[in-house]
Parts: sequence; C-alpha cells; structure tokens
Amino acid sequence: MASLKYIFFLFLFALLGFSREFIFVNINNLLFKIYYHNDSIIIPDSLSFLSNYNYSFIYYLKYLLTFLYYILYFLISFYAVKIICNNKSITHYIVYIYAILLLLASFIMAYNYIINRSLVGDEYTLSRWLMGIAQSPLVAFFTIATSVLYNNIYLKKH
Repeated sequence: MASLKYIFFLFLFALLGFSREFIFVNINNLLFKIYYHNDSIIIPDSLSFLSNYNYSFIYYLKYLLTFLYYILYFLISFYAVKIICNNKSITHYIVYIYAILLLLASFIMAYNYIINRSLVGDEYTLSRWLMGIAQSPLVAFFTIATSVLYNNIYLKKH
C-alpha cells in the first residue's frame, strides 16, 4: 500500500512537470515567433489561442503561470509529505521552505526591477533558479528523505 502512495505522487509530479515544460517551452517559442517575425515555428493547436495576444501579454502571462505552478507544486508537495511521512508535523517545513523560496525570489526580482530597472541579468537568473526549485519535486523529496532519516536515527535512540 505504501508503494502506491509513492507511485501516485510520482505520477502527479511527472504530470505537473510535463505540463509545465510543454506550456513554457511553447510559450517561449511563441514569444520568439512574435518577436522575430518567424513564421516557421509551429505552435501546438492546444496553445494556438495565445497567438491572438500581443507579446507583452504573453510575456507577463509567464509570471502568472509561474505563480500558478508554484502553488500547484506546493500543494502536491504538502500532501505528499503529509500522506507519506509518519511524522505529520513535518508538513510545516514545506510551508516554511515554499514561503522562503517565494519571498527570496520576489525580493530579488523587486531589487532587480527597482535598483537595476531591469527584469533580466544575474538577479533574474537567481530568482528564476529559486522558483525552479519551488516548481519541482525537490522540496518534497528532500523533506520525505529527511523524515525517513530522522525516524531511522533519532526515534531508534529514544
């Protein structure tokens, strides 16, 4: 029964990851197509409706989608840890980690925009890297592994 829990959450993370990759890769292709007037790039029919919007709208839509995937990864991570781990109180660490990742990424982007008057550069790269961690199963996997290690080492001693 425990292996079904792992398979279920691995499936959810894989589904989320593939959908995120599909959407962002094709949005980036569409942005390239619009910016460089390159008609050789083909956008899948499922996302062709985005061709009706201008470059700026699609560009800023990526920020909204980033936040949406952040929320979805948070929810799946939270419930994966809650359901898989024997130590249910560890779920608060998922909340802390996701809050820290969002706050750091937001602070760095705000700094970059206010001080550097830009949404590109090293600060943008760091912010994007932090959100990349949040939009992956790494937080859940690390927390689950830590919980198992804690249970095997600490609880055996007490």
